[in-house]
Amino acid sequence: MTDITKIIVAGPFGAGKTTFVATASPKALRSERAVSDDTARLKEQTTVAMDHGTLSLTTERGEHTVTLFGTPGQERFSFMWPMLSQGMSAYVVLVDASRLQSLAQVKSVVRRFESFAPGVPFVVAANRWDRATQSAAQLAHFIGVPDYSVVACDPRDRDEVLAVLRLALDFSGARRETGVGQ
Repeated sequence: MTDITKIIVAGPFGAGKTTFVATASPKALRSERAVSDDTARLKEQTTVAMDHGTLSLTTERGEHTVTLFGTPGQERFSFMWPMLSQGMSAYVVLVDASRLQSLAQVKSVVRRFESFAPGVPFVVAANRWDRATQSAAQLAHFIGVPDYSVVACDPRDRDEVLAVLRLALDFSGARRETGVGQ
C-alpha cells in the first residue's frame, strides 16, 4: 500500500524553496513573478502563491507518494502558510545559512509554523552552510531548534533533497507510531 504524505517546504525569501521542489519533482508547478521591490538585487523572480510537486519515495516504512507544497518566502505572502499547511505530515524549513538576514528570518518562520502547527515534525535544511565555521549545534541553537533537526542540503542536488524528504518522512512516521503530537 502506498502512503500519501503532504510535506511543506518553507523558509525565508531566497533560501532555495522553489529549487528544492523542482529538484524533487522536475514537473513541479510554479507560481513565480518578477520581483518588484528592493529584493530584486538578490533574485529576479519570487514565488507569489506556491510551488507544487509530487514524487514517489521508498523508505524503510514502505512506498510514499509525497506531495510537496513550497510556500512563498516574503513576509507579505505569509498568510498563505497556514492554508498550505493544512493536513501536512511534516515540513522542511530551508535556510540560506550564508546570509545573516536569512538566518534571522528563519527563526520567525519556525516560530510561526510552531504556532499554527504545534507538534508537526520538521527538518531545517541549511543551504550554503559552512560547517567549518558553524556547527550543527551552533546553528540549531541560533534558530532555536533541536540539533538533530538541522541538516545540510543543496537544493540543486537531488540526492540531498531526497535525503531531507526521507528524514521528514521518518520524523512523521515516528510521530504516528508513538502518538506524539497528536
